[in-house]
Amino acid sequence: MSVKWEEVEVAQRENRRELVLSGKQIQTRILAGGLDQNIFKLVSLNYLDISEAGLELLTEEVGNLVNLGNLVLKGNCLMSLPPAINKLTKLKLLDVSKNKLATLPDISGLDQLSTLNVSLNKLTTFPEIGLEKCVKLSLLDLSVNDLTDISVLENTSLEFLAELNLSRNSISSLSGCIKDTWSNMKKLDLGDNKLNAVPIQLGELGKLKELCLTNNPLADNRLKKMAAQKSTKSVLEYIRQHGDKNSDSKGGDTKGKKGKKGKNAEKNEIADAVLDLSDRMTVMNLIDGNPEVYSQVPVKDVRPFIVICFVKNVNLGDENLRKFLQMQSKLHKGICANRTIATIATHDLANIKGPLKYTALEPESFKVEPLTGGAPVRASKLVSRLKKEADEMRKEKKRNNISGVHQFLPMLDRHPLYPCLMDAEGRVISFPPVTNSGVTRISAETKDLLIEVTSSTKLADAKLVADALLREMLEMGLGVPDAVEGGEEQTPNNQKVLLVEQGRVLDEGGALKVTYPSKADLVFEKQKFNINRI
Repeated sequence: MSVKWEEVEVAQRENRRELVLSGKQIQTRILAGGLDQNIFKLVSLNYLDISEAGLELLTEEVGNLVNLGNLVLKGNCLMSLPPAINKLTKLKLLDVSKNKLATLPDISGLDQLSTLNVSLNKLTTFPEIGLEKCVKLSLLDLSVNDLTDISVLENTSLEFLAELNLSRNSISSLSGCIKDTWSNMKKLDLGDNKLNAVPIQLGELGKLKELCLTNNPLADNRLKKMAAQKSTKSVLEYIRQHGDKNSDSKGGDTKGKKGKKGKNAEKNEIADAVLDLSDRMTVMNLIDGNPEVYSQVPVKDVRPFIVICFVKNVNLGDENLRKFLQMQSKLHKGICANRTIATIATHDLANIKGPLKYTALEPESFKVEPLTGGAPVRASKLVSRLKKEADEMRKEKKRNNISGVHQFLPMLDRHPLYPCLMDAEGRVISFPPVTNSGVTRISAETKDLLIEVTSSTKLADAKLVADALLREMLEMGLGVPDAVEGGEEQTPNNQKVLLVEQGRVLDEGGALKVTYPSKADLVFEKQKFNINRI
């Protein structure tokens, strides 16, 4: 018989409605003796959070918690969920993100469910699990899985479904059924998939306000360009006019179609030719004078992966700075999965004193200067404040939404040390995944950037995010105008060059760990990106 945990005793004695168990301490207890099964006797609970705790098994007893309205199990090692989940008929929010789930049980009994988060798992298909019974579902997050077939979603009418995230899967096609089944969709993320084309019906979703199609191998280069730079309204209008009219097509292959679209095809060819002559990226090898990063032993078990590079002569004037910061936020929410996969920090290189040290320290031992200015704040105090704000937000929203802050702050609870990047003067310039420092804050006058991407998952994730950031910078036109030989005149097509210089990370003894970008990085579509390596 397992020993009753103190938190469980208190919850039982005081008849509490909420129980939150997460972090390193809970993980240690579970590893030693398993989860306290007395939790499932707390029938009054309406909010249960067991996150970032290394939980590998959830028993059928969870079905006893018939009053649960919110169940959060994110960041564990669950390979399956018990069928008893279906007994939680009052459940409004189910978050099982960042586990190892390859399938889901029947959830046809969850007719009150409004939010379902199954992101960062191993789903290959979305099985027929009585989804049509979840009539109140409004938010569904299936990002960062291995989905190829979403026919169940396309053919299931969910009247209140307003937000659907399918980014970072392997979806190759959409059917025309979405016009009827996704009629109330307001936000749809299909980024980082394998879509060659999109059906014309996608442009007819009248309530859609946010659409992401970036990083798909779309055959229509103009649509690809628009998806990266234009508003959702413009993209939808283009899809209505030029989308795939074969709504039953599963491959989206439009090759060989001729006829009355000949004139438009000719215009597209001209546009594509101009696109091929547009902005380019030049990647330089290691440049003397750029600071190197020395990765220290303490950070190995906390947040081990970091890549850096330098972008010179950027143009952040006018509206570019605002757009650049918005783009970073979008990446943090999308490809970075609310910073749980990776975190981006951009620094004004002019304010950095190298070499840099990437390490992990006790929360009470270092301070971070806020980006908004003011006196440096101790890391422990900053995290406590953010947790309090996140908790207040959760309560204010009646626990039906989990904020981005809720996603990444629990990551800090796994270890007694916090990761940070320090310069040669001992100043903390970055505290991932929370924030970077006001010491190196960028401005409209910034000309040279240090790009830093860290990850707790794997090096490939850090590189993937760095690739995405540089690609977005290229598409935004943040480089400087190219010049003809002699440097006096601008080229006729106003081409801009984004100048990227390699960055190097060494271990504590000076041995090379990683150079970024290497020849294996920044592998984009050749017809869209012009990348020179020097």
